[in-house]
Amino acid sequence: MFNKTVSGTLLVAGTTIGAGMLGIPLLTAKAGFFPAMAITVLVWLFMLATGFLFLEATLWMHEGANVLSMSRRFLGRTGKLAAGGTFLFLYYCLMVAYFAAGAPIFIGFLGQFLGLAPEGIGGYLAYGLLFGGIVAFGLKAVDRINYMLMAAMFIAYFALVGTGAKEVSAERFAASNWTEMIFAAPILFSSFGFHNVIPSLVTYFNRDVRVLRKSIFFGTLIPLIIFLVWQWLIIGAVPESAIQEALNNGLPATAALQTLVGNPWVMKLGQFFAFFALITSMLGVAFSMVDFLGDGLKIKRTGKQRAILCAIVFLPPFILTTLDPSIFVTALGFAGGFGEAFLNGLIPVMFVWVGRYMMKLGGRKQLFGGRILLAILFILSLSVAAFEVAFVLAK
Repeated sequence: MFNKTVSGTLLVAGTTIGAGMLGIPLLTAKAGFFPAMAITVLVWLFMLATGFLFLEATLWMHEGANVLSMSRRFLGRTGKLAAGGTFLFLYYCLMVAYFAAGAPIFIGFLGQFLGLAPEGIGGYLAYGLLFGGIVAFGLKAVDRINYMLMAAMFIAYFALVGTGAKEVSAERFAASNWTEMIFAAPILFSSFGFHNVIPSLVTYFNRDVRVLRKSIFFGTLIPLIIFLVWQWLIIGAVPESAIQEALNNGLPATAALQTLVGNPWVMKLGQFFAFFALITSMLGVAFSMVDFLGDGLKIKRTGKQRAILCAIVFLPPFILTTLDPSIFVTALGFAGGFGEAFLNGLIPVMFVWVGRYMMKLGGRKQLFGGRILLAILFILSLSVAAFEVAFVLAK
């Protein structure tokens, strides 16, 4: 059981720690350090709650069921179409963000370590083929590689924090603008998104509820701690002007670290950490998209059919990113504000409301609170979508 819990925890954490993390400080820095900490914890609690709701709904379903099958059962044909469209919108936005931030780092590594520097779309193509090929081999391949990448990511992260900590200035923590923290909620939603791997984990762990619940809790607690320390480092060490410049140019937070010229290792470690964080998250998202498309299109997720599904997952973000490489922050904002708020906020609440109180389905409740808590979570989901609309209009 312990090995299963560790494996599940790392899969959830690997999916959660990704491109979103690289954008968090760019928006929370406007609010200040303490508001940033507060909104991060609140969003974690929200996403943890809806994750347990999604688990409850998944356990009511047949083996191999995904969002489409669940939506058809609980919300009808219209709900199925809405959920399916939102799923594709959300995870394609995330895949675009992974390509936009990950491919340039990958190209840089090819040039630095192998003497290869593919120009134009060649680097993006190599990036997609390599990691699309890993997903094509299935969950066991993703699981094993995820172990190695997570270990490398943690090493880079702790080295980065340890090296950059001496650059942190307590004076930068003094400013606070609590109203601004609301506009950081959408990107935090996209950063804490892990619900997409729950159906795959339910199958992988043979519906072992204890393992699944522990995997979800610890798999999100680890990213919470990492996100809090990450914001402490960026907000405390990087000048506000450099953070704003990265935001304006659609670059990840690690790009702002280059302002710390007094310590060249900070930038190098930032690149390694960003790359490993992006890939661990992308593998989880891409794997869940393959399952989703296989479920919706009624295609087997093995052999040549799986390769076709992988091509469908990786080709659109490849095309969009080559057309606009600076799309990173925009993609994350839309993913969190619209996609996550609906798919991982509203949808799990509606699934469980219908299952518990209309269909009278049995089984253990995975979240306390009853109707009142479900109603609160529903309203909060709508609010986050509204905040993203306001943020887009304010640009």
